[in-house]
Amino acid sequence: MSNVIATNIDEAIARIDDWKGKEISYEPVAGGITNPNYKVTVDGTAYFLKIPGAGTDFIDRDNCHAANQIASDAGVGAKVFYYFPDTGVEVFQWMDGYRTTKLGDMFNREICMAAVAAIRDFNNYPATLPVEESIFDQCRDMISRCTEADYIPPWHETMLYWMDRIERAFKAAGSESKPCHNDYWFNNFMWNEETKDGKVIDIEYASMNDPIFDLALWLQPFATDDIMRDAVIVYNNGVYDETLFAKLNLARMACEIKWIYWALQQTVNSNVDFDYYQWYNDKSARLRYYLVDERLDMWLNTLEGKTSWRTPGVWKK
Repeated sequence: MSNVIATNIDEAIARIDDWKGKEISYEPVAGGITNPNYKVTVDGTAYFLKIPGAGTDFIDRDNCHAANQIASDAGVGAKVFYYFPDTGVEVFQWMDGYRTTKLGDMFNREICMAAVAAIRDFNNYPATLPVEESIFDQCRDMISRCTEADYIPPWHETMLYWMDRIERAFKAAGSESKPCHNDYWFNNFMWNEETKDGKVIDIEYASMNDPIFDLALWLQPFATDDIMRDAVIVYNNGVYDETLFAKLNLARMACEIKWIYWALQQTVNSNVDFDYYQWYNDKSARLRYYLVDERLDMWLNTLEGKTSWRTPGVWKK
């Protein structure tokens, strides 16, 4: 957890000694749903400056900075120029020539699989983050925050059941622990059409976690098996793995549950102008879609080492 000192854009700029005496201008950057972000131009050179938003005390800013450094060192993130631990302010290179991807871009195989490769490279970079936190730990934290705010959804018990059920399946199959972004979606990936290069951004919620959840987050908006199977092949260095495919499908469900509760607690706590309740509705609808997939039992069995073939009256392996 971080208890950072509140600051504003003028105070943040004044803290940077390298910028003193230079011509400086700034403007807000639209699109962020957690923090106030700015484009700061210093003697003609642009930078991206991020200030922690209200209601984000659960974000460990030192851990966030470490994750941004991993992304930069792995070649899949922006260069980090400045970081102030007391305020949590971080300053990055301005991604000139890059654009934020949109949902439609994710059905472009080149862009989608470039993101999968970037996710893989971030996960596999040989470094360790200060925070060790699984998707299930993150979900429990968000549930606790919603409970404190007395803002629990009507189908809370159903989501608790499935979070527990999926966690048991992952424990049976075994989990890895690698640097994870934990917040992939199309707005957190930038694409340069000219260089065919992609970068991951907004690494706020990073932790050591099972990396399949990063891939699952990226693929949440997709419903087609062919896209997901292609992603498994790219992520797994050219080899398709059915168990990885099963984990991916279950991981998508767990990610939806975590972000459902995140949206609800943001509705109560955040000062960012964003419709978090619509976010909650979208993710709730998608989770309900996953819950009626007839293969759900098979995926759980795959992780738990059980056969999908049954002898009448016998429901054991």
